[in-house]
Amino acid sequence: MNPGDLASTLVVFLEDRHGKALVRLPNGSKTSLPHECLDLVEVGESLPDHVSRDDLTAGPVRERYRWPARSHGDPLLSTLAEAMAHLVAAVDTSTDQEASPDAASRWFEYPAYLFDRLGAEDRHRLADLFRDAAMKEPEGTWRDALLEVSDGFGLNEGEG
Repeated sequence: MNPGDLASTLVVFLEDRHGKALVRLPNGSKTSLPHECLDLVEVGESLPDHVSRDDLTAGPVRERYRWPARSHGDPLLSTLAEAMAHLVAAVDTSTDQEASPDAASRWFEYPAYLFDRLGAEDRHRLADLFRDAAMKEPEGTWRDALLEVSDGFGLNEGEG
């Protein structure tokens, strides 16, 4: 295996913690992961004994056990967060002639103030919604710009 190679392992989901999945690793330790990392989810007792790790990583069995896309429950909230993320990324990637840095700073001053007033759990939820919007896009510079929206508003501060 080389750095950058994809790897998978079976983990046990323990609970949602601040918008991330707390899981137990095969060695018994715990870690938290973005929910997107858990794309195959099944209750252990309902797996047939003959299902192997290979069955869960390729072929038709994989599709049967694929975890449905995560939902934050409110389509309006998700839509608004996605629209905000795209607007912020569009302004951030604009040239100085398209949107002056001073104007952009003024435009985002009040949203940043409102986001800063949110409690930690809501800040994490909003960061997750911005990340979800980014992950809908193909890999590339636009997705990268969308992924920076949370950091631009300081929503990920205090994570480690």
